[in-house]
Amino acid sequence: MARTASENDYISIGEGSNLFDDEARFFFEQRTKLTQFRDLDIKFGRNPSTNDVIIRTGDNAVKQSIKNLILTDFYERPFRPGIGAGVKQLLFEPSDFITERILEEKITEVIVNFEPRAELLGVEATSNRDGLGYKVKIIFALKDRNQPVTFETFLEANRGS
Repeated sequence: MARTASENDYISIGEGSNLFDDEARFFFEQRTKLTQFRDLDIKFGRNPSTNDVIIRTGDNAVKQSIKNLILTDFYERPFRPGIGAGVKQLLFEPSDFITERILEEKITEVIVNFEPRAELLGVEATSNRDGLGYKVKIIFALKDRNQPVTFETFLEANRGS
């Protein structure tokens, strides 16, 4: 009995795999590469194997973007004066509970408004009480995944050098 080309393609060519499985796996990998978040490394480091700029992918790209948003002040970006968190001024305020809550609100606002790839789950700012800065813990999930990602950074007051 003769088989059609599609029947031959579907016949198993190994242990539990067939051409349709391989094709589906290939298309899934290609689609995953397309939907994976990518950004240039902010330090413009050089990839040793390709001599190109290092690419940040996945949650590392979003973490870098969130840190940039937090450290950006209003009117700092040309033609986009509304982007910013305004946290630099708060770093010179007294280290108390009120300043921690205002810092959390500002960080929450900038992430919700300007980082569409992240779904914010929580922000926690804690002062080290020495007046040196704040430890900020941000918990978010990427839009296409349900796993929470934790990002911690330390915001310190620089008085210039």
